[in-house]
Amino acid sequence: MATLLDNNSANTNSRHLVDRLRQLGLDKYIELPQIAVMGDTSSGKSSVLSALSGIAFPSSKDLTTRCPTQLILTYAKELTGTVRLVRYESNELTTPTLITTLEEITQSIERITQQLIDEGQYISDDAIEIKMQGPNFPNLTLTDLPGLVRTVADGEDEGMIKRVRKLVDRYLVQERTIILAVVPANVDMHNTEIMQAAGEVDPLGNRTVSIITKPDLIDKGAEDAVINLLMNRTKKRRLGYHVVKCRGQHALNTGVSISDGRKDEETYFATDPVWKSVDASLCGTERLADKLSKLLIETIASAMPAVFAEIDSQMKACQEELESMGPLMDNASARRSLYMQHVRVILDRIECALCGQYNDEFFHGKGHVNCLRTRLRKLDAMFMNQIEILAEVKHKEIDQSERLPKVLDLVEIRRNGKWVIDEVTSVPLQGSEVTTRSHANQWLKRGSYRFPKQLDVDGIMELINDNRGNELSIFLSYPIFCNIVTEEYVSKWKPPMFDLYEGYQQAIEEVVESAIESTKAPLLVRNHLKSTVIEVVSLLGQNITKELNGILDLERQLFTLNSDLLTTFGELRTQPLSMPLRKFLVCLINET
Repeated sequence: MATLLDNNSANTNSRHLVDRLRQLGLDKYIELPQIAVMGDTSSGKSSVLSALSGIAFPSSKDLTTRCPTQLILTYAKELTGTVRLVRYESNELTTPTLITTLEEITQSIERITQQLIDEGQYISDDAIEIKMQGPNFPNLTLTDLPGLVRTVADGEDEGMIKRVRKLVDRYLVQERTIILAVVPANVDMHNTEIMQAAGEVDPLGNRTVSIITKPDLIDKGAEDAVINLLMNRTKKRRLGYHVVKCRGQHALNTGVSISDGRKDEETYFATDPVWKSVDASLCGTERLADKLSKLLIETIASAMPAVFAEIDSQMKACQEELESMGPLMDNASARRSLYMQHVRVILDRIECALCGQYNDEFFHGKGHVNCLRTRLRKLDAMFMNQIEILAEVKHKEIDQSERLPKVLDLVEIRRNGKWVIDEVTSVPLQGSEVTTRSHANQWLKRGSYRFPKQLDVDGIMELINDNRGNELSIFLSYPIFCNIVTEEYVSKWKPPMFDLYEGYQQAIEEVVESAIESTKAPLLVRNHLKSTVIEVVSLLGQNITKELNGILDLERQLFTLNSDLLTTFGELRTQPLSMPLRKFLVCLINET
């Protein structure tokens, strides 16, 4: 007897452990062993629960089961317990209602059900928890679910059909849930929705117990088919079948008590000509309660090692995630110290990246993408190449190699090792020899002089004409010159300049983000640092854009301080004008 009591105590403790884990909300993360009562509407599901528990469930159409109802029943000498609502989303436990009579349980269920209806929850994931102990309770935990519906009455929400099925499916698919499928004997049981739903998730019946109700309503001559099913001769299932005869609607209307109903059931199976020869262990509510109590304990015993392993695994993963977040930051000083520790590492790596000191392992691997200085040098080289291409002067020279010289032509002669401009003073009737102002008494042959390079200025003249305002046609103004240079050169520098800037920005952002990630700082710290970098880079980007545009504006204002360039340009501009001018003055003096 002592051993039996110890076993019962151990079984009760293991069941209560699972109930406690479910109460803590663990069932949202790990499947816990349980027995869930399911059935179609009007299958007799509420009558079965009432017979098993001794609790009268509301029979009003408006107050039928609208949410999961968990029955935690334990044998004890005195009747005590609680009823309360458990919110699904928050796992909030409302204040429990103390129970001292069975009638108070029914009233509490009606009150909570009405509360859900008032909240607009005609079908709810919230659960009613009924935790009772008493002299007439079996050691059993059951979860009752709303009945499956195929159609709704006029004026009812058709969406309720899908919501009920979704709620039931949440329990059906759990591998550690025993499906208590309640089906009436007076219908084709395998065409009921609950049997079809159970068959989809448990085709071999390894975790489905079919409870056959209303055996007194079987048509005459159809009893053998039901008995063969009950005896597991047809549609075999591992957990088999069980038959009960609970209070019908007439018994409920006439006030037959639950205890009297169980007595009537016992008499029926013992005296009915059809059922008295059937194996008694497969009939009746009392034997069903014993069978379910043992089944629940067996299910818990076989499932708990895996449940504990899953708890350990998830605890380990949670612990690793907590450790990755760093030490406990329980005061401002600790938070500042850890923050600055990570910031110093990041700043050191950014400085090394900029200076090109790649000794740290941070710069190794990944194609050396963190070698910032190298990346910037490559960007600089690409930029310079683009500018050099844009700076190339593409001009066309006029070929004068076959032209004969004429008086007053400008030619170049070599003087003191340099080619200088001179003027042709005479040429023979036929031939290429010339005398020049500096070689008046000497004929110079082709080779001793040459024609200066002469550009094809048609394109330049077109640009000048396109940019000319009120200027005289023989003068090239400074604004025209600026417009031509800006259009042909300066304006084309903008795309490569901003490409260089964007390349710098991308490279810097990538290396800085990589430096932040390399510290393995807590996620919140890394996210904060990244957002700070984005903010700083955005602000700097606005200022840099203004600076670049300012540089381009300065380049549009053309000037030079190169004295050699000024002297050379001056000579080139004045020589062609000064020689004719001197000749004109000489002629004018001679005439006078």
